[in-house]
Amino acid sequence: MNVLRARKLKYLLDSAGGVEVIAQGQNGIEAVHLIRTHHPDVVFLDVQMPGLDGFAVLKKLLEREDVDRMPQIIFATAFDQYAVRAFDVNAIDYLLKPFDRARVLQALERGAPALAGVASARPGAIAGERRVASRCAAPSH
Repeated sequence: MNVLRARKLKYLLDSAGGVEVIAQGQNGIEAVHLIRTHHPDVVFLDVQMPGLDGFAVLKKLLEREDVDRMPQIIFATAFDQYAVRAFDVNAIDYLLKPFDRARVLQALERGAPALAGVASARPGAIAGERRVASRCAAPSH
């Protein structure tokens, strides 16, 4: 994702309500590390990025993670040709750039049923709160 799109996604997530952006990465290798470190509920993942593509990130995570602990994956990309493959790996949504607030909210809602149990099981979690990580080209803050 370029810097402007990454900032826009963070802004849309911050304004969504009930969402805490806990990490942002610059490449696929960093994405694997951030997901393993922060255990987000939802990950916005680009298909094409330096280091590892989005599908390779998922493969790396599955090598060491319990499938039940995997975050919900939402691909955010400019390439529509990967949509079928994304759903083959159980992505909850596939956002085509440029995307807007309504579309981001719709994607988050698709994961809400699965996340309801996660929020209640995590100590100190607020019901309905979603911890989100995204892969982007913007520096982490």
